[in-house]
Amino acid sequence: MFNKNEQVTVTFTQSARRHKIGRARVRQVLEDPVAVINVESPDSSSSRLLVIGEDRTGRPLEVIAVFEGDDLVVIHAMDLRAKYRHFYEEGTRE
Repeated sequence: MFNKNEQVTVTFTQSARRHKIGRARVRQVLEDPVAVINVESPDSSSSRLLVIGEDRTGRPLEVIAVFEGDDLVVIHAMDLRAKYRHFYEEGTRE
């Protein structure tokens, strides 16, 4: 999604840590995603990015983030749920 050399600031909301997924694991998914899907926000003021990928151990994760200016704010991170598995499977086949 972004190159390690890019100067994108990634921040985390408190709710992003609810499922105890570490920041380093989330950054790995953001740096090397399997799939990135634009999802409309419920309030329609901004779109959210659903980023699916693997951490360094190969464990699939789902991450939801929004851009605020040039900053990427992670608002959700957890193990990949069944409802998004098809995105993961499609992305790993390519």
